[in-house]
Amino acid sequence: MTPHDHGDRIPGDEAGADAVHTIRLAADEPTALAIVHAVSTALKRPPLELEPLSAQLDPEALDNLLSGPIGRREDLSVSFAFEGCTVVVTPTSISIHRDRSADG
Repeated sequence: MTPHDHGDRIPGDEAGADAVHTIRLAADEPTALAIVHAVSTALKRPPLELEPLSAQLDPEALDNLLSGPIGRREDLSVSFAFEGCTVVVTPTSISIHRDRSADG
């Protein structure tokens, strides 16, 4: 499997300077797939070695939230723990923050 990158990194993104990896969400890709690839890239692990994202959240519900009327709010963000990271999803980006205690 080749490394996945769907967008530009967003330097100085509102998610904060400690983000390991931040990408822009592509309009034509499911959010769950983009999350898995962003975490995979941030952790330098193949996507198939990660736990299923559906163990942490309902991917369809997340897509519905982001694509619905609430998803048009600029201040919307959803965050959750996944694979030792905090994932922050907005309607336009995904930021992956590593859990510093997992580094040691």
